[in-house]
Amino acid sequence: MNVAGWFAARGEATFGSPALRAFGAVLAALHVLTAHAWFRQKHIVSLVSGEDVVCWPLFADCWRLRAHLTPGLVRTFVGAYVALALLALWAILRRRSALAFASFVATFVVGLAIYSLDYRLRFNQSYMLSWVIVVLLLAPRKLVALQALLPLFYFWAGTLKMNSEWISGSALYAKPSLVPDALIPAACVYVLVLELAIVWGLYSKRTSVRLLVLAQLALFHAVSFAVVGFFYPLLMFGLLALFPIVWRLAPDETLSVSAISAVSHAGAWRTAAAVAVVFSLFQLVPYTFPGDPGLTGEGRLFALHMFDAKVECEGGAVMTTSAGERRFVPLINLNLEYRVRCDPIVIVGTAERLCRLLAARGDAARVDVSVDARRSNVPRMAPLVRKEDFCAGPVEYSMLRHNPWIVTP
Repeated sequence: MNVAGWFAARGEATFGSPALRAFGAVLAALHVLTAHAWFRQKHIVSLVSGEDVVCWPLFADCWRLRAHLTPGLVRTFVGAYVALALLALWAILRRRSALAFASFVATFVVGLAIYSLDYRLRFNQSYMLSWVIVVLLLAPRKLVALQALLPLFYFWAGTLKMNSEWISGSALYAKPSLVPDALIPAACVYVLVLELAIVWGLYSKRTSVRLLVLAQLALFHAVSFAVVGFFYPLLMFGLLALFPIVWRLAPDETLSVSAISAVSHAGAWRTAAAVAVVFSLFQLVPYTFPGDPGLTGEGRLFALHMFDAKVECEGGAVMTTSAGERRFVPLINLNLEYRVRCDPIVIVGTAERLCRLLAARGDAARVDVSVDARRSNVPRMAPLVRKEDFCAGPVEYSMLRHNPWIVTP
């Protein structure tokens, strides 16, 4: 089989049925939505082209590449990402199998490349979209696998909310639409019940139950616009479209209690179980680290992180010159989202930039980093990051083991 034939075969396997084409087109459109969110919510042009750099742990030298980026280049790269997504959308709908698969994969790869340019581009939404795309590309029973995955987004997000900070409503970034202040705690409890229990009604044998659960999820996302902005609700509307697409266009692929228990659906059961186990294992990674992962962020790169904590922090760096002069340098950017501004990776990335600036001008100043943090409903700050003489040597971040400069009880 030649290269064109291989791409055509993969495209047919990925987008060969009406249901797969419909959902593939939705995913291509969600890439365009992602680019819009980069511009509107992350201000990607200034974030990625400026000297203020926070690199991902796996791309710690991204600042070397970033030095060559201009605002025009950033716009060009994101424009190419959007163009590829639109090409994939067109090819999927026109049943151009080889072009559909090639452009869909290229869109994903280019999106990851842009995403890697700065850690602060991180979105929980992008994490979920990436999981959906990987499952679509790799799973043998794609529609079944995707139906197994999506409710797990809600369930594991619900486990992050099982704390007094969420139940009291203090974890919310803003007041949800149409919910009176007095009912906010009750609404937060309802969200917990929805994500931990009601969501499994999507697997009911009864169509009416499945539709009712889907409607409740849609209402939840509609109300959340005022709290989290447009990206998360619109992305979830797109992902949830999988269920009516399957129910309408591929009813034999509907993952329900009866389908899972049927011997004839043994393949579907194995696929669903494999996806559920692998995804769930990733969600357990943060709990293998000491301390509160909502504060430390350790292990959270592998897992969902939406509303794991509304973190407040204070502190920065104390710079001492060779002449003995001491000066405080802030490391916390209050313009960033709560979860990002207090992330130890962001704090260390900002401190590393300070070290590079000092080295460039031949300044041998000593830099001591000290940042405290707390959840919004905890009265006292506690140490989060401590690193004396920060610029004396490289400060590495390990994704797989505890970092000694992150303070835990």
